[in-house]
Amino acid sequence: MITATDKESIKNIIGYRCAPLIQEELNTSKEFNKGGQSYSTSHITNVMNGESHDVIEAAIYRVVDKRLALQQKRENLLHKKSAAGTADV
Repeated sequence: MITATDKESIKNIIGYRCAPLIQEELNTSKEFNKGGQSYSTSHITNVMNGESHDVIEAAIYRVVDKRLALQQKRENLLHKKSAAGTADV
């Protein structure tokens, strides 16, 4: 179950309109509801608000991990550019 502090951290990392990102992750992972359809964004939002659902929670944390990796990669690129810029001077 996602707590209020978890929710705040997640939203700081992936943004406030995160349900479509999580839905896309679920679809990419071929994880669907018992009817064989995509999980709805409202169900994803309910899980973000504290409802327990293992499959959706796992997808949320996968999206967070991917976003953190992307942010780290960007930060490394910017750091390399700034280091290269100062080395030329």
